[in-house]
Amino acid sequence: MHSEASVGDPPGDVAGASDVDPAPSPRRGWTRLVRRGLGVVLLVLVVAGGWLVWRGIQLVGALRDAQDDLTAARAAVSDGDVAALDPLVPGLQDAAARASAATGDPVWRVAEHVPFLGEQLGAASAVADALEGMATGALPPLVEASDGLSLDALVPRDGRIDVAALRTAAPAVAQASAATDAAVARLRDVDVDALVGTLADRFVPVRDELADLATQLDGADTALATIPTLLGADGPRSYLVLVLNPAELRSAGGIVGSVLEVHAVDGQIELGDQRPARSLARPEATVLPWSAAELTLFGDAPARFMQSVTATPDFGRTAELARALWTLDTGRDVDGVITVDPVVLGSLLSVIGPTTTPDGAVLDAGNALETLLSGVYLQYPDGDDSDAYFAAVAQAVTAATLAGGYDGTALVETVREAAGDGRAAVWTADDAVTARLRDAGLLRDFLGDAERAARTAGVFLNDRTISKMDYYLATDLAADALTCSSAGAATQLELTLTSNAPADAAGTLPVYVTGGGVNGVPAGSIATQVLLYAPRGGTLDEVTVSVDGGAPVTVGPRRQEQDGRQVAALDVVLTPGQTTSVQARVTTASGVETLEIERTPTLDAGRHGPQLACGA
Repeated sequence: MHSEASVGDPPGDVAGASDVDPAPSPRRGWTRLVRRGLGVVLLVLVVAGGWLVWRGIQLVGALRDAQDDLTAARAAVSDGDVAALDPLVPGLQDAAARASAATGDPVWRVAEHVPFLGEQLGAASAVADALEGMATGALPPLVEASDGLSLDALVPRDGRIDVAALRTAAPAVAQASAATDAAVARLRDVDVDALVGTLADRFVPVRDELADLATQLDGADTALATIPTLLGADGPRSYLVLVLNPAELRSAGGIVGSVLEVHAVDGQIELGDQRPARSLARPEATVLPWSAAELTLFGDAPARFMQSVTATPDFGRTAELARALWTLDTGRDVDGVITVDPVVLGSLLSVIGPTTTPDGAVLDAGNALETLLSGVYLQYPDGDDSDAYFAAVAQAVTAATLAGGYDGTALVETVREAAGDGRAAVWTADDAVTARLRDAGLLRDFLGDAERAARTAGVFLNDRTISKMDYYLATDLAADALTCSSAGAATQLELTLTSNAPADAAGTLPVYVTGGGVNGVPAGSIATQVLLYAPRGGTLDEVTVSVDGGAPVTVGPRRQEQDGRQVAALDVVLTPGQTTSVQARVTTASGVETLEIERTPTLDAGRHGPQLACGA
């Protein structure tokens, strides 16, 4: 019998088998799953990317809207027009809310962990958080207290400042300052160079506006925290005002020309005793213990004569000496010491208006410096007469300032400039107030400021002519870029001194101006002690001098160590028209990456010299 299968059929073939698909390959199955998974991931990334782009557009728009209001807010605070903040707050809060919403959703926060992209998104989140902190935590308290916040509150009325009103406003300003500082701190560590251009273009203006606002609020906070105490809100206070004369230089800016005693109680300010500094008692021995380093660098004059208490670059030390000498002469103690110079007096005249001098002439901001530092000596060649004139002018300007009746914004701006240039300084026996004054730049205790000592070098000048020839002295201080290594940061300093005195100064200027050669310096020449201080823990290496552009010559200055700083002292003598440059290599201690140079404020420069940083 024949089977149903044909002889020619393939072995094992069964009917209908060709209609059935073969079993799927495991590899093909995995490939299909991977493709589907990648598709899903790609879809998620596209959606997430589109979402982030949309959120980024929202953020950029919010920052753009906030920038103009921030600029206006900073200007309002600077002008003391706190009421002008009121209409700005709603817009800033709306922009801050939109920025926070854009950066606060889960997709954005997860994406902050993605390399490169996360750095951009993290920076955006930081600026959004900072903006919200400022808009909700800083400005509202200022607006609420705006009735009591005005720069005109700092202007005396009939010799009195309302210290109670200042204290009422202080908490709001303190809260605003703390909130703005916290906002700025969020942005300080963001690497702007790593940001894409569009984000950086929005980030930087907002950061800078917030930083400026923080600086202004810090200043206002310091003022409101200290002024009531200084003006006797907690009990009577008395101060010694030292009026400096930069025509005869000292490290702090000039010889003390006159001294005024000022009394304050509950905001009422009154002038007390006033006299030329040279009229005070001159003890035979130093009024305070005097170190060997101080004796070598300055002699004993700063601790015996009121005129020379500013020879030390440390204002805390100057204040101690002045206070002790005043008590020795008068039997009265004071609670603080203040210094100002003719540049400050001239700036005050631009605020309070001109004043009439003892001889009937009108003194204003335009002629104050020439009159006080040069013209007076031609008119009154006798030292007693010129000192009396100088003291009378200082008293008149002080009295007019205390009388009030001028613009508070202009007054505050003058004080800011004076503090920034180091032309005004304040010391008080109240340690808490002193700390705030130091932070505000009103206490220049170069040797006593431990926090800044490792990163500050100093270049200070003391007149050696016993004259008023420094009116003709031009100064320039330069520094090379820092060279940084594990051993510390180093720079080459160069101080250039030029005499612009007339060639016939010896014969045409009064003896009181030239010194008349009594100190061994030829009349018409200018002799200056140059003090070079290394940072604390650093070094001061080779010192060279070049005259009129000649080759530098190594010199051997007197060297000392003072309060952990290496110091070199040398004298430079200039004939009329001559230029001398002093060069020195300064190195910080290991690990210090910034260097600031403090210097003597002169007629052509303030206290701040070059400021350097590694990598800059």
